[in-house]
Amino acid sequence: MYKMNYTKLYSSDRSNYHFDADDLPNQCPRCNTVQQPKFVVAYRLNEKVMETLFLCNSKYCNGLFICKYFVTEGIYTDTGQLINSYPKNPERVNFQEEINTISPLFVDIYNESKEAEDRGLLHIAGMGYRKSLEFLIKDYLISFKEEDEKTIKELFLGKCIKGYLSDNIKQVAERATWLGNDETHYHRKWEDKDIKDLKILIDLTIHYISSEIQTKRYIDEMSK
Repeated sequence: MYKMNYTKLYSSDRSNYHFDADDLPNQCPRCNTVQQPKFVVAYRLNEKVMETLFLCNSKYCNGLFICKYFVTEGIYTDTGQLINSYPKNPERVNFQEEINTISPLFVDIYNESKEAEDRGLLHIAGMGYRKSLEFLIKDYLISFKEEDEKTIKELFLGKCIKGYLSDNIKQVAERATWLGNDETHYHRKWEDKDIKDLKILIDLTIHYISSEIQTKRYIDEMSK
């Protein structure tokens, strides 16, 4: 437990009190740097909610952020459970250079979807991940496999996967599409799967695509 002094904002009493926090933030939500930020001040907004102000100790950020605690009253002292920290700047996912090169829009759409997920917008995030998968597959077929651009653009994603992908990529990309479709349709077919499973399958698709591109590059560079 960590003792923190606070002031009640919902009362005319401006005395200093203290409560025991179950945990302290170990990362700045603004710059995503892992650290032990400096406690500045805490205010109790009502009987159940405490908000505390912390200062990031990274010289590149040095910004203030708020942590929200849920308060439980005790016999001798009140305790606070850390709920979240904000404002949040989601950490961007970095992909291999070959993925950045063949499908920069996939990278952008995926990271926008991750930001929605980090903000709790799970229904929107799922649809975004599904869209990112389509850009990845079609850009891969057009840019790397050199398939006809007009044909690939006009095909449904499922037909692109079945008709043009190698078996390893096909198996995972097809299942990623199934889960992605669940995120866009009224009825879910795969009720025991969620966004986490969708992201795993997208990661596997990325792995196979990246491996195929790297394999070709080394074969081309080291051909006799």
